[in-house]
Amino acid sequence: MYDVTLRDGNHALRHGLTADFVRTYCSLAEHSGVWAVEVGHGNGLGASSFLVGKSRESDARLLLAARESLSEVKLAVHAIPGFATIKRDLVPALELGVDIFRIATHVSEASLAQKHIEFLAEQNVTVQGVLMMSHMSDVSSLVQQAQIMKASGASTVVLMDSAGHFVPPDVRERVLAVRESLGVEVGFHAHNNLGVGVANALQAAENGAEVIDGAAMGLGAGSGNAQLECVVANLSRVGMSHPPLAGVLPLSEAVEGEFADSLPRTTASSVESGEAGVFSGYAPQVGDLAEAFGISRSELWAEMGRRRLVAGQESMIREIAQDLMNL
Repeated sequence: MYDVTLRDGNHALRHGLTADFVRTYCSLAEHSGVWAVEVGHGNGLGASSFLVGKSRESDARLLLAARESLSEVKLAVHAIPGFATIKRDLVPALELGVDIFRIATHVSEASLAQKHIEFLAEQNVTVQGVLMMSHMSDVSSLVQQAQIMKASGASTVVLMDSAGHFVPPDVRERVLAVRESLGVEVGFHAHNNLGVGVANALQAAENGAEVIDGAAMGLGAGSGNAQLECVVANLSRVGMSHPPLAGVLPLSEAVEGEFADSLPRTTASSVESGEAGVFSGYAPQVGDLAEAFGISRSELWAEMGRRRLVAGQESMIREIAQDLMNL
C-alpha cells in the first residue's frame, strides 16, 4: 500500500497542508504497515504557483517534517517534468532523504520523463514512472509508453486513472497488458469519480499490480482517491496481502478529525468529470466558471473532454467557458 494522502490530498486542501499535520500523520503512518507515504504539493515537487495553486508551506518544510517522523516507512514524492527540474527540485529532495521518486507525465509523453528517471536511477533511491490520465490512450500505446519509462530506468510503472474514468474491466486489461508485455512491476492509482475507486484498486491487485495507491478517508482531488482503509479491509476479505486494518484506521481518524469539511464526495460534478474523462481536480474551477458565465456545468465538462484537457491546463477552462457562452 502506497499512501498518497499527504500529496493528492493536498488538492482537496487547496495545497494548504502544514508541516505540523505532516509530522503528526507520518508518526501514525510509521506504525500503520503502509509501505510508503507520498508528501507534497498536489501537483508534486516544484509545482507551487499561481496557475495550479500556491502551497502554504514549501516542499522542503513538508519533506523535512515527514523525514523526521519516518524511519521504517518510505518517504516518497511525485514530480512532473516541467514543474520539477533536476537541479532545483530533485537534488534537494535527495539531500532531504527522499526514498522513492515518482516521475509522472501525461500518458502519451513518457519521453519527457527520460532525463529525470535516468538521473535518479543512478542514485540510491527507488524510481517509478507514472502515466497520468491513462484512460486517454489505447492499450497498445499505453504499453509503448510504459516501455519508455522502463527503458529509462523505472523499476515500476504506475497507471494513474487521474479522471476516475475507468471501470474494473478497463483496469484488468491495462494492468495485465503492461505486466505481460514488459515484465515490469505495475502500480495503480484510482480516483473515485464514478464511485468505483476501491473496486478498481482491488481489480488491479487481483491482476498482479504490486503497488496500490490509497488515501486516508479518500482525501484527494475531485471526488477523491480509493479510500485507503477500505482497500485494506477488502484486500483482507479476498485473502490478499495487506497492512493491518488496525494500523491504518488511526490515519483515517486523523484526517477526519482535522479536515472534516474538506473530505471529498462523489457529486454530480465529479460524475460528469469522470464520464467526460477530465482531471477531477478541476471541479472548483468548473463550478465557479459555469456560474460566472451562466453556462451548463455539464456542457463545460463535456467540452473539456472533447478538447482532451489534461492537468496543468487551468487557463484553458476559462477560454472554453467563454466559447460556450458565445455559442
